[in-house]
Amino acid sequence: MTHIPGYIQAAVFAALFMLFINGEIGSALLYAILIANLISTLLILMSKKHFTATLHSLSGVTECGRRIEFEVVIKKNGFCFIPFIEICLKANTPIRLRTALLFRREIKLRGEFPAEHSGLNKLSLEKVIISDFLGNFHFNIGNSQQTQMAVLPRIVEYDGPAVLPNMLPAENDEESEEGTVTKRGGMPGYEHREYVPGDSPRRVNYKLSAKRGTLMVRLDESNSNAATHLYITTNALPVCCDKAFALASRLVMQGGTVKITHKGDSRVASTPETLDRMREWLAFREYAETLESIPETHAPADTAITFFGNGEAKCGA
Repeated sequence: MTHIPGYIQAAVFAALFMLFINGEIGSALLYAILIANLISTLLILMSKKHFTATLHSLSGVTECGRRIEFEVVIKKNGFCFIPFIEICLKANTPIRLRTALLFRREIKLRGEFPAEHSGLNKLSLEKVIISDFLGNFHFNIGNSQQTQMAVLPRIVEYDGPAVLPNMLPAENDEESEEGTVTKRGGMPGYEHREYVPGDSPRRVNYKLSAKRGTLMVRLDESNSNAATHLYITTNALPVCCDKAFALASRLVMQGGTVKITHKGDSRVASTPETLDRMREWLAFREYAETLESIPETHAPADTAITFFGNGEAKCGA
């Protein structure tokens, strides 16, 4: 809010004081008010285009509930003398940072915001508000900088519909020496790895394990016909990511193979290692941030996983 009316009233008071009470003191007050407003106005007009505000990019991944730190750098690129600067950012909630650009050439402002949902959490620098010493003028300088942080899906218990047995991959013949999978080019091959904690006992090849003296687990990633396919719809909320990953974790721990598709991109998991990679892939996906961002005709009371035939499921809003 501008202070110009207040300074006009002060100037009028000084003029009346000069005319009716004391000419010298009144004139000094009047000159002081006019000169102060002139200097304040000139400084802000000369400085408003001589600085830059840069939002540094975020990198890496984090987990829900953690605080995400960010940095905004304000730098002079000429004569600049601004007493009041307000940086307006928006993450999950509006963020406002205040500083001044007086005698230093560069200022670094640091802040943080919570990672509230899975997937990409965005932070945008929307505008910069500057004002002069006396508050007569305020300038809104638009900005469109944006960065984002990848947030891993929450580790939650799957509480959706029961998974039918025929949705799991078919078990290979326990009498065979190795579990047969299909390699590139359609040729049969044999792939195993050593057992790690978390692998399903149903995938252990006990005959081969007895020969080698260590537990060996079959790799069935390429067995796409036996995979449970989960679809996350384009306008899905972040909770769908959490639910889909919870179901994928359960199926993999039961010895199954899971494929998740979102916005035309897919990932397959059938081992704890590939499950970790799937979780990181889900962290870099962009979901709808709020219910308001989804058209009203498509906004349900709750999100759910719906099962179809052939081991396919769909999670979405």
